[in-house]
Formats: sequence, structure tokens, C-alpha cells
Amino acid sequence: MCLQQLLTNLNTLTLCVFLPPQILNKYESWISFLSSVRYWMAFNIERACQSYFGCVQCISGPLGMYRNNLLHEFIEDWYNQTFMGSHCSFGDDRHLTNRVLSLGYATKYTARSKCLTETPITYLRWLNQQTRWSKSYFREWLYNAMWFHKHHLWMTYEAVITGFFPFFLIATAIQLFYQGRIWNILLFLLIVQAVALIKSSFASCMRGNIVMVFMSFYSVLYMSSLLPAKMFAIATINKAGWGTSGRKTIVTNFVGLVPISVWFTILFLGIIYTVVQETRKDFPFPDSEKIVLIVGAIVYASYWVMLLTLYMVLITKCGKRKKEQQYDMVLDV
Repeated sequence: MCLQQLLTNLNTLTLCVFLPPQILNKYESWISFLSSVRYWMAFNIERACQSYFGCVQCISGPLGMYRNNLLHEFIEDWYNQTFMGSHCSFGDDRHLTNRVLSLGYATKYTARSKCLTETPITYLRWLNQQTRWSKSYFREWLYNAMWFHKHHLWMTYEAVITGFFPFFLIATAIQLFYQGRIWNILLFLLIVQAVALIKSSFASCMRGNIVMVFMSFYSVLYMSSLLPAKMFAIATINKAGWGTSGRKTIVTNFVGLVPISVWFTILFLGIIYTVVQETRKDFPFPDSEKIVLIVGAIVYASYWVMLLTLYMVLITKCGKRKKEQQYDMVLDV
């Protein structure tokens, strides 16, 4: 059935079809678990939407299908890709997709065929992976922009939004953290988690599985780690020396922690500045604002207590049972 759909999608106007990978080791750690729910969202909603318009922007490396006769038109250029004078050692799957899109062909996605892939189980290795992916994303964004006119307007819209959103979010966070009002910081945190909860609830309904509600945890990783990692990736976009995935060796490169430390320092200084500004006021907290602050803080804390409790009860116990079993090719949905 899945092969039939693949061949149906792979028509004269479509050059390649994307098949979503699933996490083999999702219960090994909290990082791998959050990656698994993020993968589901990215593939089954975001790239499924791109597929509707025929412009999936990255045929993921683990599994994809290409039309062989047209693949030979650019295989040499793809293999010998360089950027700013350096040979590209990562992001080959995204660049291969870009080569397809440059010819004006559509790229498609199907959820009926699945494969297994391994993901980092430690924070440091995950951070290195995300930095590497961010480098290839911004590098390929520049290349991809030359072919916007050959595809549906959605491709341009999504590329612009996803490309500039990190900069907008960083500017917003810094502005709110340095306005001298604690309410602004709390409001920012509440909005971030509210948006994350809405997205995760929608994903839970689409998947029919409450486990997707834990994707709201991913917002913390995004705000605390991915944002500075993206900026660091841009600053070192032509550096490929530590861009390998490190699946067979322990990653000991701590360079990726530098932007995280800088980002936390900026936010911490903003909190200190806000506290100082609030204490200098004659009436720092009017009664009405004090009530709102207390209620907001209680709601935010209760949210985390509830989700962490659910994670410990549902996922941790389930993960212990799963790790005792042998992995096979039986995939859940």
C-alpha cells in the first residue's frame, strides 16, 4: 500500500518523496523523548503541509525516494558543494532537496512508510546536532531563496517566517527583560508556554495520543538552547570542523555551550536590572498588579508541576519497560 502511494506521488511533476523517520531510542532520555514528539510534529504536520503545496524543503536523510533519471542532472554539483570556499560536510539531504526544487519539480511527503533513526540522548550531543542543522538550514535558505518564484507562494511565506522568527523572538525577549517591569517577564513566559500548549494540544488531537502534550516542554529547549545555537550557527556558518554527528564517539566539544552561557547571562542581567528598577519605585506593585503577578506565577508554576508529574508517571515508567525489550521494526503511530 505504501509503495503504491509512493509511486503514485512520484509522477512526472514530482522528483522525490519524503518518508518520515521515527526515533529508535526515544525512551533513553528526556532529550530523545522530546526529540521524538518534535519529530512527529515536524514531519506529520509541518512537512505534510509543505507537501500539500508540493514544496517539502528537506527530504530527510534516513529515507527518501528520487527519480533516478533526473537525479543524474545535478549529482556531481551536489556532491562537490562548497560554501564560502569550504567543502560542505553536513546538510547534504537539505541541499539535495534544494537541487530538486531548483529544477522546478515538486517534493512530496507520505506518512504511510516509516523508518527508524537514532537521536542524541545527551544534551551536549543534541546541542551539537542542532547547531549543525541550523548551519545547514541558514546556508540552504540562501540557496533556496533563488527558487521561490518556481513554486507555490506558501514556500516563500514559510521560508521567510521560519527564517526571521528567531531574530524577532530574541529581540522581543531582550526588550521585555530590560523594560524594568517584572510583569513583562512573567507575561513573556506565560505567552511562550500558552502557545506551546496550544500547538501540543492540536498535535495530540491530530495524532490521537495525549503523549504529544509533552511537546510543550520543547519550548523550553527552544528558548534556552536553540535560539542562541542558531545565532552561533550563523556566526560560524563556514566552519565545518566539528560538524560531524558523532554517533560512534562521545562528543566532547563544549564550544556549543558558549552561546548558551552568553544568552543566559543576557537574560539574567535583564532580570537583575528589572528587580533594581522595580525596587526604586515608590510603589513598585499596585494592589491590582500584585494580584495579577501572584496569580500568573501560580499558574505558571502549577503548569510545570502538573506536566513534570505526568512525565514522571507516564513516560519514565513506560520508558523503563520499553528499554527492557529488544528493539524491532514494529513502529507505533
